[in-house]
Amino acid sequence: MKTQNWIIDYRGPNRANMYRLKETIVIKQSRFQEIMIVETFDFGRALFLDGIPQSSQLDEHIYHECLIQPAMLACPAPETVFVAGGGEGANLREILRHPGVKRVIMVDIDDELVTLARQHLQPWHEGAFDDPRVTVLHDDARAFLNHTSETFDCIISDMTDPLKGSPAAYLFTREFFLLVKSRLNPGGTFAMQAETTNLGEHLAHVSIIKTLRSVFADVRSFHTWIPFYGLSWGFAVASDRALDEAFSPVQLTERLRQRNGHQLKYYDVETHRHLFSLPPYLRHDLKDPKKGMIIRDDALLEVV
Repeated sequence: MKTQNWIIDYRGPNRANMYRLKETIVIKQSRFQEIMIVETFDFGRALFLDGIPQSSQLDEHIYHECLIQPAMLACPAPETVFVAGGGEGANLREILRHPGVKRVIMVDIDDELVTLARQHLQPWHEGAFDDPRVTVLHDDARAFLNHTSETFDCIISDMTDPLKGSPAAYLFTREFFLLVKSRLNPGGTFAMQAETTNLGEHLAHVSIIKTLRSVFADVRSFHTWIPFYGLSWGFAVASDRALDEAFSPVQLTERLRQRNGHQLKYYDVETHRHLFSLPPYLRHDLKDPKKGMIIRDDALLEVV
């Protein structure tokens, strides 16, 4: 919701986060969503989609490093990467920190969002859209994966929330995860944003992890606080290859050294330990067969 000089993000009927604006840079209704790029007092430039906060200049690196780096570092030598969504381009920036990457395909359904991001969110993408290794397509990411024969070392899903009626909802299902698995090279990794892990709001995250575990051999839940959201936010990384060795302190230290890890602002070996240390309520509910659900095309996850 927008009021004069404020954006209010309602988190259900009983609470909300409020963002005071310095300036509105652009408001545009694309075919898929309302796009707002604004200057805020506390977070700098920020992106909102349909009034929901997506990322801010102050802390977008926290979200994007967490989404990208564990999955990329878990791959011994990632060369090919697929990104579903991620219109700001910051995921591309993080992927291209890995010097062995030869090809990245990014599929975001909203060409108008990407155009505006290129123009107004340069600190996010840092020119990554124009890197010759990158191909940007505007299509349904699931349809693209369904029709391509290409396989990848790493697949990233950075979709908006699976709101009722949203095409994003179909990128959180078991059927989609099976499709992803079929497009991964042996030992490849999949990572995704996996909704809030806030106590009392965490069952969507639990459902996502349980659905992934019905498909992949090794699935890890992790989370961190995102100041712009005012929420603890969840992520997932999955593979059919065991992740213990890749995530050992020795291995992470060496791969960060090899792959420009000194450029990162948030993610390092110590932060990794923190990210993957889950509180008791999450550990309990991830084991409880009565909590959460297996998300399917005919039984969608819908957040409010």
